[in-house]
Amino acid sequence: LKLSLSLSYVILHSGFPSQQPTMSSDVRTFHGAGDQAGAGGAYASYGPAVAGQAGVGCCAPTSNLYTLANGQVSSLPAGSILSVGGAAGAGCSTRSSGGMGCNPIACMAGEECNGGSGNMAFVGSGNGEWMTETTYKYVGEGQGDVTFVARKTKSYCGCFMCVALLLALLAFLCWLLIVNITTTTTFDGTPVTTPSPVATCTFWGDPHLVTFDGARPSFYGDGEFWIVKNDKVSIQGRFMGTKYTFGLAATNKIAVAGPFLEGHVITIGTMESGEDGKIKVDDVPVCNTLGCHYDLVHDDKQLGTIDFNTEGELPDSAASQFKREIVHLDLPLGVSLTVFRWTNYMDLIIKMPQLEGGQDGACGNFNGQVEDDSVRAIFDRIGARVGAGELLFSHRVDVEFTMEEVDMLNTCPDAGLEDARSKCKMELEGTNPTTNQLHACMFDRCFGMNEHALRTARTFASAADLAAAGSMSPTA
Repeated sequence: LKLSLSLSYVILHSGFPSQQPTMSSDVRTFHGAGDQAGAGGAYASYGPAVAGQAGVGCCAPTSNLYTLANGQVSSLPAGSILSVGGAAGAGCSTRSSGGMGCNPIACMAGEECNGGSGNMAFVGSGNGEWMTETTYKYVGEGQGDVTFVARKTKSYCGCFMCVALLLALLAFLCWLLIVNITTTTTFDGTPVTTPSPVATCTFWGDPHLVTFDGARPSFYGDGEFWIVKNDKVSIQGRFMGTKYTFGLAATNKIAVAGPFLEGHVITIGTMESGEDGKIKVDDVPVCNTLGCHYDLVHDDKQLGTIDFNTEGELPDSAASQFKREIVHLDLPLGVSLTVFRWTNYMDLIIKMPQLEGGQDGACGNFNGQVEDDSVRAIFDRIGARVGAGELLFSHRVDVEFTMEEVDMLNTCPDAGLEDARSKCKMELEGTNPTTNQLHACMFDRCFGMNEHALRTARTFASAADLAAAGSMSPTA
């Protein structure tokens, strides 16, 4: 089967005269049926009849060839030929309707002979545009294949692909910003990939703190607490009351250990603690002179550094009047600590990424949620104090509980007080707690979310305690 495809164009245009040419009844018109294809026809303007040569596809001029004049066709004698072939030649001034070839055919007077393809017919004035019509014509059996040459159309597939790729790239970049995986290098030059984000946990005063997630719990009772508890990283704090705080605890000593230090233990205490407060590694004093530097080494592999100087931004501007003794620990896994040693307490800044396997402690669980870093929530998860067999310090401190604390604890609502008592008994189980240790735990549960408990404790202080607190300087 052989198909022939032709495209017919119909033009509607308002630029031609509304008046159509008239012909006498004996005029023969020729549309072409010769053996040479003429050029596709097109309308030519109606102008004065001027003698000229026929255009491509037009029949050769003969003595019987007449043209249009001023939109009218002159009366022609029977047997005359009106050329309506291809594009008009110069001066032809004819209306062309594109035929096929130039050999004229005889037509009877008044008849119109149609021939050729691609004819264009004037259909009157209008405001339309070009409109493409596709037609198929059966021309008999043949041996060839059907070939269809389609008009080129615009394809937007490439644009869509580019947009999709750009969106995918943008999503990947956003994921990198959220996950923000960073690469650090250990002291032996081995690259270590650590998760992020990196955040800080800050302790100051008695002791106020801001967790990695931004919560602000306070721990006022004496004892040993988990600051950061993780399978690889262990940081513990000893909190003890002072005369300046009417017995409310402040940070007195810290210990850093765990597999990330290959079994080594670093301890740092207050200046007034004497030997017990010195900077030590595995209970051996190191780097206790301002300006010193110490390399922490294990099996010829450097794990970290310890620097002791006066440099560092204070977490509490109230301490700016004190003599500065600041310890900087740069340790594996991106963990760093800055310890501000004062006479009878310490401030502390811990900076680290989220640790693999999760973490918990006074600095919170670092999960991006502020609400679950309350004192009660932390105690519910890991206990009120460091459990039996987990202590990094050489011994537990004797817990004191002042009269100001006793009076303040009695202001805890009955329901809250009894709930604190029952939970603290369970949380301290295995440590053989004393009465003071139990009361210290209850105090944390009752007032741990009160950042200004010191103001309340002062109202219960005796005149002698107020005088002692006012007459003694923390730098003494």
